[in-house]
Amino acid sequence: MWNKRPEFTAWLAEVKEVNLESLSNWEEKKMFKEYMEDYNTATFPSKKYYDLDAYHRHQLEKEMKKGFKKVGETERTVFNDEEQRRQEMMQVREKQKEQEVEALKDAMKSGMAQAMIEQARLKEEMTYLFKIGNHEAAAAIQKKLDPDVLM
Repeated sequence: MWNKRPEFTAWLAEVKEVNLESLSNWEEKKMFKEYMEDYNTATFPSKKYYDLDAYHRHQLEKEMKKGFKKVGETERTVFNDEEQRRQEMMQVREKQKEQEVEALKDAMKSGMAQAMIEQARLKEEMTYLFKIGNHEAAAAIQKKLDPDVLM
């Protein structure tokens, strides 16, 4: 009876809507027999009444997967400041990496990337001019692309 005291108290308060302290000893034993009957037949409305600690750990794991709660939303029950700080630092690093990637993308759009795009366009135009027989214009483009090559 004492091993299941927290679960029994929670079950009394939530399912039976009875305060444990208002019960006499014989009423408490009678309610505990009813609790044990539900426990043994696995007919509780929630898994919480089987193992309260495991239920709360599972709830915390779900919350951790969703992300940290906003400050002030609920009361803190876990005081693992180092883990929380580590998680916050990881999030900050990931945001910095994303910003660096965006900055690189922007840099690629200008400068060298634009020159490469222009060079590819000129090569396509040169091959088109060779195909249609306009060799002078194609040679001028080739000279522009690679001035070291002699025609």
